[in-house]
Amino acid sequence: MAFQQMVQKNNVAIDSIRIALNELSKLFENSDQDKNSTLKWYKKYINFFEKKHSELGKGYVNLTVAKALCNKYYFAEGIPYYLLSIDNFSKSHNYQMLVKTYNGLSLAYHDFGDYAKGIELANLALKTFQEHKNEIDKNLLWYTYNNLGINYDDSKHYKKAIESHLNALPYGINASDSSYSYNNLGNTSKKIRKLEDAKYYFELALNSAKKDTSDVYQLASVYSNFLDIQRIVKNYSKANLLIDSAYFYASKSKSPEKLIDFYYYAYQLKNETNDYKQALSFLNQYTVLKDSLLNIDKAKIIYDYQIKYETEKKEKQIAETKLISKQKSIWLLLLGTIIFLGFILYSNQRIKLKQKQKQWYLENQLEKEQTNLKIQNQRIEISRDLHDSLGSQLIFMNSILDNLKSSDAIDNDVVKNKINTLSDFSENAISELKNTLWAMHSSNICLEDIRLKMLNFVNCATEAKEDIHFHLNFNILQNKQLDTKVAINIFRVFQEIINNAIKYADASSITIDLQQTKSSLLLQITDNGKGFDYELAKEKSYGLTNIENRIVEIKGKIEIKTAPKQGTYYKLEIPI
Repeated sequence: MAFQQMVQKNNVAIDSIRIALNELSKLFENSDQDKNSTLKWYKKYINFFEKKHSELGKGYVNLTVAKALCNKYYFAEGIPYYLLSIDNFSKSHNYQMLVKTYNGLSLAYHDFGDYAKGIELANLALKTFQEHKNEIDKNLLWYTYNNLGINYDDSKHYKKAIESHLNALPYGINASDSSYSYNNLGNTSKKIRKLEDAKYYFELALNSAKKDTSDVYQLASVYSNFLDIQRIVKNYSKANLLIDSAYFYASKSKSPEKLIDFYYYAYQLKNETNDYKQALSFLNQYTVLKDSLLNIDKAKIIYDYQIKYETEKKEKQIAETKLISKQKSIWLLLLGTIIFLGFILYSNQRIKLKQKQKQWYLENQLEKEQTNLKIQNQRIEISRDLHDSLGSQLIFMNSILDNLKSSDAIDNDVVKNKINTLSDFSENAISELKNTLWAMHSSNICLEDIRLKMLNFVNCATEAKEDIHFHLNFNILQNKQLDTKVAINIFRVFQEIINNAIKYADASSITIDLQQTKSSLLLQITDNGKGFDYELAKEKSYGLTNIENRIVEIKGKIEIKTAPKQGTYYKLEIPI
């Protein structure tokens, strides 16, 4: 109704504007559309509403573009349009559209991985609804609680996530809404190991989703989750029956997020049922797709734009605060000629102090955010420079060495051996560079990420040393987040121990046991190699000293048992 009133007020035909916005949306969703002509088309409609002085019209156009771009995971390009539409709808006092826009931006930040920002925006939508509930459709509460719930879930606030999804259910208006809520409740219940609750909610979600087969995104999510809960309760036959349907809808949804979930669940199922060939295939597809979504430059653009947007708002608040302070001072001065001079002067001083304190606070917050931005930019810049400079040089060097290895022109065995050694060193350097970039990318790393890194490392070792048998047992109870420093030290120590067992111990069997307790991570590694004199080796080996120093650095404990011809046992206990 608000849109119709806006169009009528500006003497524009409703149908023609609806058609225009629909065409604009299609242009942005069409991946073959020329970007310049699309931008020109967009500017045409923005300029139209600029001339009409219609903030509401500009809001609709900006929101259409934002949704189309973010739905295709172009977050760097789409989020600025969301921020513009928030300003447009705020200025036009259209609270219905403002709540919709907050919800859209909350979902975009969730898909981008900034869950704290997603929670903040969903709460802004709730606050707006509470202040203007008579002007807003109640069904928007379902969207708001749903967005709040999924952001709480992915930020590990599981109790709040369940509460939010239960709050959403009464405001759903169809089977699709209910299916989303049930699916989210099942997903959170699964994470906190309430498996019967999870199975119950997933069954409700699947039954609801089947009533509307056009929502392939939801069907992809429900089938993948239902597959995974059957795996967890060890109903492998039923889980295997669900694989084809889960893959069909995940592919049809064209959502990288849904495909990533499916590949990971399918990998776990095939690994547990000893179908290692299929398991490795799914794991490779999962890793490739997940790595392809990592784009440091786009992340930098989003954070830069968000900080710029918030900085401008705070600077405006500071300016307004100074203006208000000045106006009040003048008013109090005029009033002082009529009312008791001493009382007015006293009051004036208190008001000035409060305004200064507020101004200092805003300036301090602005300075903190600018400092955080500089730190984030430095980390991103270092990562990019390492990748572009050192990474490209290593790959180029490795390519030359591979060509030399296969060349018939070199018939000297000593030279060939040295070339092979250099090739191995360059491949290891590339692998180590990737691990370093992985650690630098974020301030926190999950236990599941470490487990996958360990598994990939073992897979590579297995390919290189086929005569060594690895026995793995990983038991991660809760996918906790670790500080980057702790995570990289754990992985580096693991690498060093496995490399020692492969290179020096002449081991034929290596057992790796990773157990998570309530307060610590217990890593035990055993090999059946030739062992060594620990006290003698400790004095000469930099590797052993480095292992112990890394564990001490993260406040962990290490125990090493070994003797000549008796193998080696490592026990590491790290607080988490």
